Amino acid sequence: MSLKDQVKSMDMSGIVELCISQEQQAIDLYTLARDQAKDESARQKFQELVDMETVHKISLRNFEIEKYIELPPANLKVTDYLMEPELKDNMTTQEILILAAKREDKTARMYQDLADHFHFDKKLNTFFQMMADEELRHKHDLETEYENEFLQEG
Repeated sequence: MSLKDQVKSMDMSGIVELCISQEQQAIDLYTLARDQAKDESARQKFQELVDMETVHKISLRNFEIEKYIELPPANLKVTDYLMEPELKDNMTTQEILILAAKREDKTARMYQDLADHFHFDKKLNTFFQMMADEELRHKHDLETEYENEFLQEG
């Protein structure tokens, strides 16, 4: 069943719970990766991601639309065409950044689908659009870091 079909059969409470579950999955993934990482900078990066996703989860619980009012970031698409690495012990910082950016992109698409679904309700449409923008901001930050770290010329 597609997300759009799933959402059609849910009330607002169920949709918010679906989003909270998505954020919790990200928290769990990044916590596992943080705990398995051997490199201190990788552990710190995963902890930053845990912290960001925790803020999202709390905002969804409190449904704080005003917390997300900002212009959307540019989508650099730096990691869009890279293969998604598998979560494993001894991940490199490069693999971590790719994995995290791809995760943020998938979550942004989920929120964008929800915004599109609620096109008829300005408050819900705006809330989910802002959540999508926030996830894209995270992707942008991760891709900027990736560019700075791994795509610098000579």
